Amino acid sequence: MKKREWVQRLLPAVLLLALLLCYPQEMVRGIRSALSLCGTAVIPSLFPFFVLCTFFVRSGLCDSFGKVSSPVMRRVFRLPGAAAGAVLLGLCGGFPVGTRMAAQLYKGGSVTEAQAQRLCLFCVAAGPAFVVGTVGAEMLRSRTCGWILFGSLTAANLTVGILLRFIGTAAAPDKKIPPCLPLTQSICEAVSDAGAGMLPLCAWILLFSGICAVLERLPQSIYVPLCCFLEVTNGCRIAAQNGVSLPVIAAILGFGGLSVHCQILPYITQCGVKLSHFFTSRFVCGALAAVNCAAILRFFPQAAQTMLLQSGRVVEPVRASVPVSVALLCTAAIFILNTACVREIKT
Repeated sequence: MKKREWVQRLLPAVLLLALLLCYPQEMVRGIRSALSLCGTAVIPSLFPFFVLCTFFVRSGLCDSFGKVSSPVMRRVFRLPGAAAGAVLLGLCGGFPVGTRMAAQLYKGGSVTEAQAQRLCLFCVAAGPAFVVGTVGAEMLRSRTCGWILFGSLTAANLTVGILLRFIGTAAAPDKKIPPCLPLTQSICEAVSDAGAGMLPLCAWILLFSGICAVLERLPQSIYVPLCCFLEVTNGCRIAAQNGVSLPVIAAILGFGGLSVHCQILPYITQCGVKLSHFFTSRFVCGALAAVNCAAILRFFPQAAQTMLLQSGRVVEPVRASVPVSVALLCTAAIFILNTACVREIKT
């Protein structure tokens, strides 16, 4: 192993160990909170969609649905009909669902590598259960705001998908999907595959929640944007507590946060997506979501007023016992960890 690679692998481990030794209570508190979040929100909302993704591919439903949706998919996204399932479930299921199904379609030969890469760039969206139920109803105290956010995000992702149709080769004729498995075998494999997929997803949430709990010691002006950049759930919560405007929250949801990006990293790696292309699409999607949200609020200004009245502004005390460099080092460690994971998977 080269010296540079050795340093890249050692640095994240040293930083994580330093956080565990210096701030064990904060790390434990953050991980305990994340365990509750996974048990009450993440697993119940995502596990059924994980099962549905695998069952959709293995049972042959993807083939039937693709034949019906093929004309629309070709004209709008320049993709084969089999990709319709990834688009639909990606917009409705939650962040990892669309890329997970894109990887499964590519593995099964239903889409080409280039088509799977395009799917991974715009089938990354927060589902209505999270946006409307959690962010809108619980954090902002307004389902109307939640629906505005969800509409903004959906329009942004579809716009990115339409723009990507001008990149790459034309859609190849629909491939014949391998013979479908028996119903019982399809269900068994879908449940087993979904269970295996939930474990790393929850592990990333635990890790980032522990880091965000440590970073709460930073000044509020640094902690708020850093938390939004690292973890989307805590980022939306902190943004709502501080009275951040609805378009900014839409941008946070459109970007997704590094925690979400790490969750879907194995799937985009299987499809050969470059990290630079992926992050560019996330920034573009966040910007489009903010623009869409601002445009919607021009026609429904009462939604913004409702948000201000119901969410309020809760400013936490400023605590600066941890240097700003800790935050920068943690962010750098996550990027290094991502790069190391990609290289490890490719090798």
